[in-house]
Amino acid sequence: MSVESPEDRTVEVLQLPEGLDEELLFLYFENKRRSGGGPLESLKRKDNHAVLVFEEAEAAARVLSKGHHVLLNTELSVRKSPSKDKRRLLLRGTNPDTNTEMIELYVENMMDLNVTDYTLVTWPGRDFILIHLSQPFSKDFQSLSTKISKRTLDGAMVTLEQMEQTDSIIVENLHPGTTPDLLTLYFESERGGSQMVKNVTVLSEGTAKVSFADYDSVDSVLDLPHQLNNAELVVKPYFDFLQAAQSSADQDVNIDSQEVLEDNSEEVNNVQMQTSPLLAGADQSSLAWTSDIFDSASPTASEALAADVAAEQEVVEVMEGQDEETETPSCHIPITDPIKMALFQNSSFQQDMQKANPSVSIEIKDGGLHIASPDRGHLQQLKDTISQFIRDMKETQFTLEVEKAEFLARKDVKERLLQTINTTVSRTLYSVSDSTVTVASLSQNTADQACAFLKSQVCHFSVPVDVEQKCILECREWSAFLQTLCFTSAKMSRERGTIDVLTLKGMEDEKQAAVLQFLTTPIERDTVLPMEPGVLKYIQIHCHQLLADMEQVSIFPLEAEDACGLKIHGPAVACQVAEEVLQGVLSSICTRTITVNVPGVTRFLDEKECRSIMNEMETKFQVYICQKYVPWEPIADQVNES
Repeated sequence: MSVESPEDRTVEVLQLPEGLDEELLFLYFENKRRSGGGPLESLKRKDNHAVLVFEEAEAAARVLSKGHHVLLNTELSVRKSPSKDKRRLLLRGTNPDTNTEMIELYVENMMDLNVTDYTLVTWPGRDFILIHLSQPFSKDFQSLSTKISKRTLDGAMVTLEQMEQTDSIIVENLHPGTTPDLLTLYFESERGGSQMVKNVTVLSEGTAKVSFADYDSVDSVLDLPHQLNNAELVVKPYFDFLQAAQSSADQDVNIDSQEVLEDNSEEVNNVQMQTSPLLAGADQSSLAWTSDIFDSASPTASEALAADVAAEQEVVEVMEGQDEETETPSCHIPITDPIKMALFQNSSFQQDMQKANPSVSIEIKDGGLHIASPDRGHLQQLKDTISQFIRDMKETQFTLEVEKAEFLARKDVKERLLQTINTTVSRTLYSVSDSTVTVASLSQNTADQACAFLKSQVCHFSVPVDVEQKCILECREWSAFLQTLCFTSAKMSRERGTIDVLTLKGMEDEKQAAVLQFLTTPIERDTVLPMEPGVLKYIQIHCHQLLADMEQVSIFPLEAEDACGLKIHGPAVACQVAEEVLQGVLSSICTRTITVNVPGVTRFLDEKECRSIMNEMETKFQVYICQKYVPWEPIADQVNES
C-alpha cells in the first residue's frame, strides 16, 4: 500500500448514469490510456456518486487533469476529494448545560484565540459545538487535540475533531419566488463569487441549498456579502449532521455565543418571589438568550401573547391512564410564540424549577410545555408560575429610515449594541423588520431605555467624491475594503456626488479617515485570465492590436503547462476594464475538434505545401489551427513479424 496521503490518492466521480456496472467503472479508471488513471486500491459507490482511491497519487492527479471523462455516452463529473476544513472544528462531548461564557474562555485558553478570531454555534440539548474560525487553522491539530482531551470542560471529557470540507451552502432570507435558475446565475456571476454551481435545492420558503462543483468555492462565497432582489442574503456552510441536529430540535433556533446576554439577578429575584415556595432552594439565575432568536419571532407577537394567555386559562387537562393506581396528573401549556418557546429552551428558568421540584416532570414538546406532578395542587401552582413569567414579557417599537434600520440589523452592529445595552439595561434584545425596530424585555422600563439608546447610536456623515474616484467605487477592491470596515455601512449617492456613511456613535472620525485614505491611495491589481493554449494562441495572432491598445495595463502571456492564459497588471480600474473586455472576447471564441483517421495523414500535414494551405486558411478565415497527433497503435489482431 502506498505511503502517500490517502487524500492525494482519492477522487470523487459524480453524475454516474443509472445502471452503470461497477466493474465497468473500475476498468475505465484503471485504464491509463482512456482515463489517465491507474491501479485502484478501492471503489465505493452510492447512488450516482463514487469515491475512488488509487494506489498512487500521480494516477489521481492525471484523472483530475484530464478535461473530459465519457462513459456509456455520458460525461462524468470528476473532482478532488474533500480535504479537512481548516476554518471549522467540532468540539464534541460538551455538557449541554454548560454556561456559554465558560465554553468561550475554554476555547480561547486552549486554542490561544481572541474573541474576534472565532464564533461558536451550539444547539439546545446537543453535546457538540461548532467552532467557526475567521482565519484558516494553522497549528498542529494532533498536539491541540491531545491537549484538549486532557483538560475537562465543566467536568466533561471533550474531544476536538476535524471536519471534511463541504461543497454546499445554506442561503436564507431569499425573496419569495426566487427560483433555482436565478440562484445559479447569481452565484456563477462575479457579484456572487464566480463559482460553478452544481445543484440548487429549495428547502423551504426563503431558504435554499446551493452545491458547487468545487469544494474551495464555499469559502470564496462565504467571504463575500450577498444581495439579491433587494434582500440581504444570509449565507452559511451546509453540513448534513448539523442540519439534522437543527431540525431535530423542538424549535429551529441557532445560538451564537457572541449574542448571549448577561444575567440580571434583580428581575430573577422578582420572579422567584412570585413563585415561592416552588423555587425555594433553587439557585438564583438569569434568563439569557440571543438576538438571533428574536429575529425568528412572528410580527404579530402581541397577538400571539394574547392567544397564549387565553390558552393558559384553560382547565388543567388530566391525562388518564388505564391503571388508576399509576395515574399521574399532567397539563399542557401551549406556547405558540417562537420567542417564548426559545426563552424556555435556552434559559436556566426551567432547570431551576426542575431542581427545586425533583418529583415534577417538565418537558418541552408538542408546541408547548408539558408538566406532570403527582400533586394536583402543586401542578396548578407550577402552571401559574410559568404563565406569569410569559405575561411579564414586554415589547415596544419605533421607526427609523430604512437605511438606518438595516444598519441596526447587521450582525456586527447588533452584537456591539446588545453588549453595550446589557451593561446598563439588562435582558433586552431587538429585531428589525423593514423600517420598524422592535425591542423586547421583561419590563417596560428597560424596553423604553433600550429604545432611547438605540435611536442615539446611529450616526451619519458624507464624503465628497470626484470624477476619477467614482470609478474605483465600481471595482471589487471597494467592496473588499467595505468588508474590513466593521460597524460601517457606505452607499454612493450619485445625485449629491458623495459617499453616505452610517456608523456607530463615537466612530465617525476613525471611519471617515479610513474612507479618505482608500480613495486617495493608488491601487494596483494583478489578475490572471486562464484559457486553453489554443485560445491563447488565437488571441495573440488575431487580437494583438486589441492587446496593444490597452496601454494603461501590462498584459503578459502565461504558457506553462499548469498555468496558461493572460496575466493583467496595472491600476485597479484599468485592470477591471481590460478584464471585462477580454472576458467578452473569450466568450465569443469557439473551438472545434476535427478528427482525421486516414493512413498517411500525419506525413501529409507535415509537408510544406499543406502547411502553406493551412496558414492561408488561418489568415483568410481568422482562425488558428492547432495540430495534435495521436501515437499509432497496431491493430489488436495484427501479427508482428520478427
